[in-house]
Amino acid sequence: MSDRLAIGLAAGYAARDGFTVNDVTGHTVDDRSSGFGKAQLLWTPNQAWDIRAIVSGERARDGDYSLQDLGSLRRNPFHTSRDFEGFTNRDVMAPTVLVTRRGSAVDISSTTGVVRWKTQDVTDLDYSARPLIVRDNTEEAVQFTQEMRFSSAVDAPIRLSSGTTMKWQAGVSVFTQNYDQDAVNNFAPFVLSQFLGFPVVQHSPLSELDDAGVGVYGQGTWTIRGRLDLSAGARFAHENKKAHLATFYAPAISTAANVSTDADFTHVSPQFSAAFRVGPRTTMYGTVVEGFKAGGFNPASPSGRESYGEEHSWNYEGGLKSAFLNQRVSISAAAFYIDWRDIQLTLPNPLVPAQFFIGNAGEARSAGVEFELSARPHRAVDLFGSFGFTHARFKDGSTSGGLDVSGHELPNTPPFTANVGAEVSRALMPAATLYARGDVTVFGKRFYNESNNESQSAYSLTNIRVGLRGERLFGEGWVRNAFDTRYIPLAFAYGSLAPSGFLGEPGAPRTFGVRMGVGF
Repeated sequence: MSDRLAIGLAAGYAARDGFTVNDVTGHTVDDRSSGFGKAQLLWTPNQAWDIRAIVSGERARDGDYSLQDLGSLRRNPFHTSRDFEGFTNRDVMAPTVLVTRRGSAVDISSTTGVVRWKTQDVTDLDYSARPLIVRDNTEEAVQFTQEMRFSSAVDAPIRLSSGTTMKWQAGVSVFTQNYDQDAVNNFAPFVLSQFLGFPVVQHSPLSELDDAGVGVYGQGTWTIRGRLDLSAGARFAHENKKAHLATFYAPAISTAANVSTDADFTHVSPQFSAAFRVGPRTTMYGTVVEGFKAGGFNPASPSGRESYGEEHSWNYEGGLKSAFLNQRVSISAAAFYIDWRDIQLTLPNPLVPAQFFIGNAGEARSAGVEFELSARPHRAVDLFGSFGFTHARFKDGSTSGGLDVSGHELPNTPPFTANVGAEVSRALMPAATLYARGDVTVFGKRFYNESNNESQSAYSLTNIRVGLRGERLFGEGWVRNAFDTRYIPLAFAYGSLAPSGFLGEPGAPRTFGVRMGVGF
């Protein structure tokens, strides 16, 4: 709009048909649609200041979950039988203000953000053609964050000696979150008991969770003779969490359960790293970091499991990054090791269908290696690939839901993943480029739960894109899962309401689509 004032606007809409057919009605249950918008205003009153205001929002109106009994899914994928078809609505609004001041010795930045979101999902909780249970779950939250960061100027490190310089940064952040949930389960007559011949409504839960926290951090990086970087830092974190939880029936067939409590969590996490530049474009590095996740309260859980404790970990990583042949080839390799204590897991509530809570499950270890390669043998050809191996197990003495899980694999952690692909492009004219991209991703076998009694075997997915990019317009056609691989990436224990004991959600079949856009 002028040399010092600019505005940016963006909007989009995405939709797809459902994949899963309800054999009772003939409808697809998992249609998806959403629209989003984003507006930015940038003011630069002088060379030292940037002030940016951003407002973004999303409105999604989706169909129901495509969940079905795991055994039925494997026999007849993308089919379900339900007497009730639900929906999921989601609304998000997020204003943010960013302020940056660049000084001759110190840079200062401020980030202020608010996120307000609300969801309502209504579903057939028994996931069958029988009129047993319908759930209406409403959640909403308001989150506020404020961070102030101070650092040495980007181009003005502190010179400690002729061969040593130092950069530093420090900051403070605060946040609050107010979260409310009302999950209403509607039971048909005789479902809860043969003696209850009337409908029963269960609020499980009606909850309010209020969180507030503050973090203070600092880090220094010393560069020695332009080749060795040594860094050390720490973060102090304090959180206060309050919970008001209520579970009750209407009519009151049992005594209501009410919990009102609060807890504080405080921790200091150190971090150390080193990087050595072997050559102009080759760097070796290593890091040691202590991780920390505060405990908290579950909005819904079995009696006595309303709260969960802190999770701690030590994380070690070392690797190498290099580029050569005039940067036409780049590689990276890394090895990592993670040692968890009191690991937090999401567990199914055995007393309430489709409800989950967080619980601590002892100790675990994860170790592995990762490799990445990218190459440009020709200016119009890009090749890329990656491979990762992970060995993740619970340690001896770990339990989950009262069961010993010692030596079991961590859920949803495949032992290996691999990806390989290529993109080629051709300029048709100065302002238009034709391109095509294809990639194949392979996932190793994964277990769905910590008991390791159900799993998804290894599978691969192939994706293809072909498009045309112009100065202001673009259009693209794509195929995902081109060979129509059948897989179930998500499943969880569901008790007697699922004949196999598990519910699952199928991965998307072969799908076709187009993307179009305009920029101005």
